[in-house]
Amino acid sequence: MGLTVRVERRIAEDFPGREGEVVGDLLTELVNHLTDRGDQEDKERIAAATLLCGQGRVDRLLDAVQLAKEDWRDVLVGAGLADAGWRERLEADFGPAASSG
Repeated sequence: MGLTVRVERRIAEDFPGREGEVVGDLLTELVNHLTDRGDQEDKERIAAATLLCGQGRVDRLLDAVQLAKEDWRDVLVGAGLADAGWRERLEADFGPAASSG
């Protein structure tokens, strides 16, 4: 499973150039790790929360990736995506989800 278009777009905004490629690879690896582990939570939500926790800095993103691997719920809380209004917050920060079909 890869990253969604809106997460990829946000990576390019927060981490231009080569840094963005590295960050994309890190988040893709995180999503694959969670999938392999059998986590059922929305992977886009976790990747987005991890990206938000990174605040445009690779060192912070690396910490957030490690935290997400240990317990993704902590990353959701840290990014403000743990509460009932997480979908609205995600859309506000990342834009609307791609429509299917």
